[in-house]
Formats: sequence, structure tokens, C-alpha cells
Amino acid sequence: MIQVASILTSSLDHPGSLSLSIYLPHCNLDCISCHNRELARGEVPNLPIEDLIWELENNFLVDLVVISGGEPTVHGKKLLDLIELIRSIRDIPIRVDTNGFLPEVMELIADRVDGFALDIKAPPLNREKYELIVRRRYEPERLIRSVRVAADLPYTIFRTVRYPWLTDSDIEEIRDFLAVYGGGRPHFINPYLDPAQLSIERS
Repeated sequence: MIQVASILTSSLDHPGSLSLSIYLPHCNLDCISCHNRELARGEVPNLPIEDLIWELENNFLVDLVVISGGEPTVHGKKLLDLIELIRSIRDIPIRVDTNGFLPEVMELIADRVDGFALDIKAPPLNREKYELIVRRRYEPERLIRSVRVAADLPYTIFRTVRYPWLTDSDIEEIRDFLAVYGGGRPHFINPYLDPAQLSIERS
């Protein structure tokens, strides 16, 4: 079974919903302002799967399950197994958070989930700026493929962090891109929070 790092009931993850957020470790990117670096590196405890099952069976306040990370799609078939487990316990919409770098996994699970929260980190057709942020090789064609998969589902949203190095023109390019490929799904601009400052506030 897939490793689960933590679970949380949240009113912030999806507009108008109270979600049960499931956090999975590991990520395929190394974003320069990652807020979950320990999670992305897998440096987290392993939550017993029984704890998740208990929440699914008993937490009737939530009306949505959000599978987040890290990057859930790096788990491949194990992610599908987790989704099937959730569906076997509870009839509830499921959204998966993703960076869109693994469209083949999104396609694998697309008919078993109700949406994606897909992060658009920079103008998608600007390879240089995208790679500056994610610090990995970026292929625009694969992100376009992922966006098309996500755009077909009712709970899909697109998100962009307003990094200090993104210009107004960059934001407009992202919006223009989603106007073509995003299927009319909502696009949210989230404020940038300095991870170093957050670490000071938590300590």
C-alpha cells in the first residue's frame, strides 16, 4: 500500500468544500520555493493506513477528498490503488493535486477521480522560465497533455503562485494559455509566502 504522511481536515483546499486532505511523500521536482521540502524528500513519518480508513468511515463533515503531496502522481499504480480504496469505503468526490509532469499517470486515474488541482508555475510555453522554477527538465507538450486531461473533470482547478519573479506579462501568458487549453475551469492566483519566513514563524 502507498505511504501516507499525514491527513488533515481543511476548508482551504477547494472552494466551497470541507476536504479530507491526504498528504503523500516524494516529488519529482525541486522547486526553488517549496513549502513542503521534508515531504517532497520523503523525510516524514508513515501514518498507519488504518488512521485514514477510520477518517473515511467516521468523518462525515467532509464532502471532498484531496490527495496532495509532495507529488501524488510519482506513486503511479499505487495512487490508483489508494483511490480505489477510498471509493470502496466512501462515495465522495476525489481531487488529486499535481504539477502535471506525469500525464500518463493522470490518464491512468482520470476516470476514477473528479478533478485535479494542477499547478501552473510559469508561462507554459516558456521552457527557460519554467525550468528556472522547477529545476528539472520541462517539456511543454507534456504539460499541455496534462491540462487537457484535467480540463474534462468537474472539480478541476488551476493554480499559480505569484512568485516575485513572475511579471504581470507572465501571468497574462498563463491566463491566455488556460483560455485555450483549460476548458473554462477556474484559475486561482495564490500569494507567495517566503519559506524561510514561514520557518521562522513556526519555530
